[in-house]
Amino acid sequence: MHLKEYYPDAFFSRYIDSYFTVDTSLVYEDITDLVVPDGTFGLLFIDSQDSIKRNVPTQTPPITLKRSSLFGQKTRPVNYYYSPGKTQSFGIKINPEGLPLFLNDSSRDFKNLYVELDYIMDRGLRELEERVLDKPLVKEKIAVVEDFLLKRISKLNANPDYLLFVALVEHIKEKRGELRFDALTTRFNMNYKKIERLFQHYLGVNPKTYIRIIRFNATIHLKNQLKDLSLTQIGNEVGFFDQSHFIREFKLFSNLTPKEFFTKDLSSSEQILMEMISKRWIE
Repeated sequence: MHLKEYYPDAFFSRYIDSYFTVDTSLVYEDITDLVVPDGTFGLLFIDSQDSIKRNVPTQTPPITLKRSSLFGQKTRPVNYYYSPGKTQSFGIKINPEGLPLFLNDSSRDFKNLYVELDYIMDRGLRELEERVLDKPLVKEKIAVVEDFLLKRISKLNANPDYLLFVALVEHIKEKRGELRFDALTTRFNMNYKKIERLFQHYLGVNPKTYIRIIRFNATIHLKNQLKDLSLTQIGNEVGFFDQSHFIREFKLFSNLTPKEFFTKDLSSSEQILMEMISKRWIE
């Protein structure tokens, strides 16, 4: 299988959602994967290039990924195209709590974009790229990343704004996106502008958008866990106002209606991606 996933231990799971590898020498025919917004950022380290393409919005021409890149927060679906080739890559899906450990600047400018590391003026990221690509084994690459994180965690945990942002994000995740924004301001005794500023700085999207993404992902999890529930029941469970609201959100984040999304014939790699979303809420 060309896509494989790996998970961090409990300590690093706050910062890292998962690791993955893509090996297009294991692709035997062209594959198109739909990748939906999931609240994470991405780093993809590519040590050979020729057979992975990406586009967002999905109706635009795909662009070949040629270099190691940072992928910003997605608010729209993305198509990835894999062709038989020789591309070897190692990727990291980074939680919002983890991005400041990799990137010193605001994440605002990276929404729905990917930026080659050559264009990010961060010496630490370039050094990380060299060390990751130098290691032949996945476990060695993961060890390099986690060593990189350990050197930065203590400094970040001394930042009160970051700690407040983490508390906000973790509360949204705990509620699975089923909360109104005014409940968030009340829970943390903060005004909208303060929360908005934190989310734009650390996440690159406003808090309401992040809440909607998490609720969309929680819907995928719930449907995978409770397969006998109808789509109407699923929508009610996660707090959609009505069916039109439910359909509108799914079309925004996947280009598909809920029925189309949950009856889609998934590729093996799309199945893995859906499992990665669902595993976030396994207790």
